[in-house]
Amino acid sequence: MSTTRLLLLGVVRIFQPAYGYQLRRELLSWNVQEWANINPGSIYTGLRTLAKHGALQELEAGAAHRPGRTSYKLTTDGETEYFTLLREMLWNVDGFRPDKMQAALSFLWSLRRDEVLAALEARIAQFEQRRKAEPFAERQVLEDPGTPNHVVEMFRITTARDTGELEWTRAFHERVANGAYSFAGEPADWAPYPGMVTHWGEIPSPPTD
Repeated sequence: MSTTRLLLLGVVRIFQPAYGYQLRRELLSWNVQEWANINPGSIYTGLRTLAKHGALQELEAGAAHRPGRTSYKLTTDGETEYFTLLREMLWNVDGFRPDKMQAALSFLWSLRRDEVLAALEARIAQFEQRRKAEPFAERQVLEDPGTPNHVVEMFRITTARDTGELEWTRAFHERVANGAYSFAGEPADWAPYPGMVTHWGEIPSPPTD
């Protein structure tokens, strides 16, 4: 799944070189098993698959900060795929896959502020266009006596999600436009480890035990 690939590539990119257990622990702290439908046991398989496809490089034992464990870092192809997936999920609304935008949110800091603002404006336009089409779709769904009850409620819950996400996107756009958070090319405003002051894109390996 594209969401899983982005999450794996993105978390490797943050901590590279990083070993599988560290990456699994990090992703589980994001509760990805709940909102991204990632089986914790599949994280190792996903890493090996990405390495097999050339998106990740497996480092020899002892080449990274934890000797004796397989570590990973992005290849050039992996870096390209990371940004392709991130931009695809950020710029395009998929009402049936809210996990895509949640995954994109995890890595927006790796894009420039102006691009994030432009993408949010594009999402707002897409939601507004969907709202314009809703009355016609609603008549088709609700006025047809042959429409199954579950389809009616699926339509209603999708409409409610669109309405809620449109409201959030407008508010988020305003916060970003007013200078909230840190993006590529700007001083970091948060770091996952005490004393870490470099920008996300240049985060060093976490301290060893």
